[in-house]
Amino acid sequence: MPVVAALVCFSAVACAPQNVIVVDGDTIVVQGEHIRIEGINAPELKCKCREESVRALRSRSRLMQLLAAGRVEIERNGFDRYRRTLAFVAVEGEAVGDVLMREGLARKWVQQYNGQQEPWCQADVGQALKAWN
Repeated sequence: MPVVAALVCFSAVACAPQNVIVVDGDTIVVQGEHIRIEGINAPELKCKCREESVRALRSRSRLMQLLAAGRVEIERNGFDRYRRTLAFVAVEGEAVGDVLMREGLARKWVQQYNGQQEPWCQADVGQALKAWN
């Protein structure tokens, strides 16, 4: 898995250079801790169609760029069903999830949804994302 060198801050006073493993567009690993970016869902690398695979690689690549661009701030907020740490992740104060959603590389994560299909394999991905975001 790709690794990015970044200055990672788990609090305002606890910042240190770290190697960050970027699993995919919404999951990273810092010092062995699996962190799921709160509020988004990115395309899966193990996917159903070619378009999702391409978007998954783009999403992961873009997340790597974002993390390498400045001070990474991680604010923990519990755990998901897979026991990954849920966290707000920002670079220089900007939420990486917002950037990925704005660029069409992630969608808003919701606990329950109204039957929307994942947008990545649909003919009009942009329109499908509007239903989520």
